[in-house]
Amino acid sequence: MTINKISLSVILYLASCASFAADTSPSSSESSFHHQAEIGFLDTSESSDGLASATYSYFFQGVDQTDVPLELAPYLSQSSVVSARYATTDHQDLYALSGEYIFDSRFFIGGAYSLVTQEREWFDSNDEDTYEINAGYYFNPYAKVTLSYLTYSHSNTYSNSNHAWYDSYNSQSSEDYDAIAAKYEHYLPFEKTSGLMLTALVTYAEIKSKSHSAYTTYTVNGTDDLIPQMIESSNKGKHEETTLIIDADWYITNAWSVGASYKYLNYDSKSTFSYSSQSPEGFISDTSGYISDDSFNVYTVNTSYFWRFSKYISARASIEQLFIDSDSDTSFGIAINARF
Repeated sequence: MTINKISLSVILYLASCASFAADTSPSSSESSFHHQAEIGFLDTSESSDGLASATYSYFFQGVDQTDVPLELAPYLSQSSVVSARYATTDHQDLYALSGEYIFDSRFFIGGAYSLVTQEREWFDSNDEDTYEINAGYYFNPYAKVTLSYLTYSHSNTYSNSNHAWYDSYNSQSSEDYDAIAAKYEHYLPFEKTSGLMLTALVTYAEIKSKSHSAYTTYTVNGTDDLIPQMIESSNKGKHEETTLIIDADWYITNAWSVGASYKYLNYDSKSTFSYSSQSPEGFISDTSGYISDDSFNVYTVNTSYFWRFSKYISARASIEQLFIDSDSDTSFGIAINARF
């Protein structure tokens, strides 16, 4: 089962090649890096061909991955960073840029821009620009709080005057999305195992949409004559989403982790629809409203392994089982990672 609003942020990212090295247990100075690149593939369902992605990050202060979970080394380094990402599915392409700057006071600011392009055979291609700003504070080497604001808007206009069944078809639609989020992350190092990574995230999003269409069609009256009929319809809606996510990942070693996640989602939707028909035989109009709300719980369990088989090159693999009510889904990801 795929939760609506495909989130490409769950993709395993891209990396390219770097030269192999024979030393697999380097010293602290040899184990630091400024560049990270990764190439990966995520299989999310039986009905999809999966997600392929690529990412590159540059860390200004450098990242030391000595004696820490390899997956968490960038987080624990508290280094300013810039990143670029590309990801693709059957019908979508993602292009993204992001960055974070950390002050000496441990406050930080960041931002991101992403462009999602969509193509399907049965409707026009659609591009979506998303902007995000965030700020936060590192309490210590292990704990961090982040506040974020994300927004996007897009509109479509379509017209067709050469159709077999109607004349002068025109439609316009638009959607505006705004979201705020608060995130807390805390890593707890252990003595006998590597440690436990805890994450809590709360988000609230509001989506406002509206559409309008108008066209002329032809109907047959009682005397078998064609008469013109002007049709107009419009829709206006507001959709609210509230999400709570709690994650726990136990790093048994610096390479292997097992984890679990709980997600609560609540939806509230309101919309109004109006319709009118004007013809020589009369005028017809109708207005209706729709209200719905729903909530559900999502549980996941996962395990991942980060295999550093040379000084510069590593392989990553992860598997996750998702449960929603009586439904479930399994995803599997693999990636090649380069750090230098």
